[in-house]
Amino acid sequence: MLKVALTHDVDRVRKSYQYITKSIRYLKQHNFKKTYKELLSIPQRNRVYWNFPEIMEIEDSLNVRSTFFFLNETIPFNIFHPLKWKLSLGRYYVNETKIKQIIKTLDKNGWEIGLHGSFNSYYKSILLKEEKMLLESIVGHNILGIRQHYLNLCDKTWNIQKEVGFKYDSSFGFADAIGYKDDKIIPFRPFNDSFVVFPLSIMDSCYMEDKNREQHLIQLIEKTQSHNGVLVLNWHSNNYDEGDFHGYKTTYISVIKEFKTIGAEFKTLKEYWEEYNQEL
Repeated sequence: MLKVALTHDVDRVRKSYQYITKSIRYLKQHNFKKTYKELLSIPQRNRVYWNFPEIMEIEDSLNVRSTFFFLNETIPFNIFHPLKWKLSLGRYYVNETKIKQIIKTLDKNGWEIGLHGSFNSYYKSILLKEEKMLLESIVGHNILGIRQHYLNLCDKTWNIQKEVGFKYDSSFGFADAIGYKDDKIIPFRPFNDSFVVFPLSIMDSCYMEDKNREQHLIQLIEKTQSHNGVLVLNWHSNNYDEGDFHGYKTTYISVIKEFKTIGAEFKTLKEYWEEYNQEL
């Protein structure tokens, strides 16, 4: 049986600087119609990336549940570091009233809440601990899982994650292709204990840009099944608006339906972690 884990990195909840960057890109392409349309949609800024009700409705209708990794980025804006501007601009904070409400709603209705560790937290234990404690104060219970922002990892990240109390990580994967990094298919235990790493195999943008994605998906399914692994997908929560991310929502739905036609099992990463540790 194919085991599937659906996940969502919550990078953005509202559109901001993207109106400017996308408009500039369209202008360079001399596509004035798209530029005009982009600027005209600014009043909808609070709706475009807020897709939680839609994701819940989709997954409810398909009788599946997923894991949402919430980010609390704290890198200050620095005009002299333009490469990091997007980490500071247009971000959200998990202690905003609206964010806290959706986190509690998801948690109460069977979705798993995990931490999307901030950009620098992969090597800063104090920062990671603070982010974990803040998210736990919102849900009122322990947070077991994490995925680092940008899939950032170093040789001490898993040690830090384990030290601050995480039980699993799902940052090990490609940011520019689909497939299993280093051919690690089976969830593994870096410390030979209950801490588990669930390899990430499909990122939405990588999948959508893959010209042979259907063929590669079949290969991934076969490889995952033959090794009794867990096929982990990451479909960012802000990528469901047809105007900004054409085809992402319909593809997400069709992939889930395809998995269902072959009798796939769907669990949250927390549930798979519990399953993996029953044998210990």
